[in-house]
Amino acid sequence: MDFVGRLNQAVDYIEENLAGEISKVRIASITAASYAQFQAIFAQLTNLSVADYIRRRKLSLAACELLGSSERLIDLGLKYGYRSADAFAVAFKRLHGVSPSAARKGGVTLKFHARLQFSLAMKGEITMDYAFLQRTGFRVVGVRRTTPYGGGTWAIVKGDGSNEAIKALSGSFFDLGLCFGFGEDGGDDYMCAIEWAGETPPELDAFEFPTAGWLRFEAKGKISQNALGAAWRRINEEFLPQSNYQKADLPTIEKYILWDEAADLSLVEIWIPVEEE
Repeated sequence: MDFVGRLNQAVDYIEENLAGEISKVRIASITAASYAQFQAIFAQLTNLSVADYIRRRKLSLAACELLGSSERLIDLGLKYGYRSADAFAVAFKRLHGVSPSAARKGGVTLKFHARLQFSLAMKGEITMDYAFLQRTGFRVVGVRRTTPYGGGTWAIVKGDGSNEAIKALSGSFFDLGLCFGFGEDGGDDYMCAIEWAGETPPELDAFEFPTAGWLRFEAKGKISQNALGAAWRRINEEFLPQSNYQKADLPTIEKYILWDEAADLSLVEIWIPVEEE
């Protein structure tokens, strides 16, 4: 079975267990990848974390049941994993804009998030340029944070002086973005870094990459047209499912060659650690 098929099987499993326990181990078994890899690919393809998708699906189904039954709100909340009526009401209102009790009265607009179905489709150019490289181990240092949204760590280093400090120390701004994956709550574990062979500077984090094989792609185009996101989608939807490679259990790297928001231009190398299937 190709990886697109395995993604759909994982979504099937999630859907079957929205009112029960969803096992990371089971998802990893279905996809033949680590759960962290599944989360990263899912987010790149959908612009949603797995946790967000599950939350939206649960609350969509809860709204349908709420309108079609007389089940107590606390029981409905417990069914979908909320420990109290208040927690259920807060989450429900955050998604739907109204409380469960107001929704039950009718006459309000609610949101429905449909089940996802992945498919492999031809879009744009057929050719993708890439290179395979074997790299000896190397070390990076930088600022690693978990933030609620993509790009959050970049906002931190640009706002707290870290970017200027690393340039004063090394001669260049942070140019690497390490994508470690997503947490239970959808938080994005990301590190802004540079390659560094010396001692770890105070206040900075470090990560050591072992010797590994890497696929290198290039994302080039307008920032406003999400050239980087489009490249990631093509890698995950077109290249990896049809290749003999799968992501290794290491963070991927975005190497920022050019990122000029004023000129609306970007050039980013995408480095993916891989192993052959």
